[in-house]
Amino acid sequence: MSTRPAIPDSECDINAEWIQQALAAGGLGGSATIAAVNVENIGSGVGFVGTILRCSLSYQSDEAALPRSVIVKLHSSHAETVATARMLQLYAREYTFYRQMAPDVPMRSPALLYGDFDERDHRFVLVLEDFRGLTTVDQVAGASAAQAMIAVRAIARMHGRYWNRVDQPPISGFHDAGTPERHRLVQNVYQASLPAAFERLGSFFPEPMRRLAEAYGHRIVDHIGAIVAGPLTFCHGDFRVDNMFFGAEGSDDFAVVDWQVCGVRSGLYDVAYFLSSSVAVGIRREIEAEAVATYHDIVRNMGARDLTREECWRSYRQNMLGCFQTLIIAGGQLDFTSERSRQLADAFVTRTLTAIDDLDAADFLPGGATQ
Repeated sequence: MSTRPAIPDSECDINAEWIQQALAAGGLGGSATIAAVNVENIGSGVGFVGTILRCSLSYQSDEAALPRSVIVKLHSSHAETVATARMLQLYAREYTFYRQMAPDVPMRSPALLYGDFDERDHRFVLVLEDFRGLTTVDQVAGASAAQAMIAVRAIARMHGRYWNRVDQPPISGFHDAGTPERHRLVQNVYQASLPAAFERLGSFFPEPMRRLAEAYGHRIVDHIGAIVAGPLTFCHGDFRVDNMFFGAEGSDDFAVVDWQVCGVRSGLYDVAYFLSSSVAVGIRREIEAEAVATYHDIVRNMGARDLTREECWRSYRQNMLGCFQTLIIAGGQLDFTSERSRQLADAFVTRTLTAIDDLDAADFLPGGATQ
């Protein structure tokens, strides 16, 4: 029986012996011995809620069956971030996704080579396939129009599979963002995060948008309740270009990582969040009508027969207002000390606020818009 290695506290605990034990415990032991491991932190400014490491492996002898590199994902080194992740069940969700759901979900994600999760303190580790053969996109630059359409088609296929079937396996029993308890929790975290978010990012908020963000904090429960009264599906939840991998130009090859906020919710949230956070404003304005129409056609052909194009567009706009949640909670709770994380925050805030304004998303504020 393979020995399960201890969950590392940091990248300093990742060495050849630890990787050897992890691969063996995951069923990839073989006869090859790892001679050395080179650990590279690739999550700086990207892995806000965790530590992301690329581990390049060298062996004492050639063994083609074993990987030459793996990705190791750990809990954050910041106590405040870990507390937020525990409150929102982020590490638990991602661990459960890879262990139970990934084989059924029609969206490529990295193969799980080994994983462990401590229910007492929510420390966790994942050893994942390294997508070295695929291309990444700089979140600050944003996705191209072609890449954006690839992503929208892919998420539509995933949503279509589970559209209004979230009470059936494997989704049934998974994290449901539509419960009243969850609504209140999100509201509490949002309101607690708002002062720090304004302190860090307030220069990007015009006064009308600041008032809207404040008003939304008081009406989150009603807003989420209105959304979840409509069609539900299984969503990624953090569907942005930093979490995406693309194949060669002209290919539809596509994969997604970082499933920490996956769960049951309105599918149009993934679309609104992606187009507002990961596509430059000019490109979004150019393609969003086509993108939402394409999304509608795919999910409708997969079973969402009652969803009209008008209702799909309305849901897209309604969910755009909900993009305040990630913007404010991330802005108030997570670590933005590096220059890279600051650049990402600047791009994210500017694009999101512009999209909320462009789409008149304030129309969906329960009780009416602010003055």
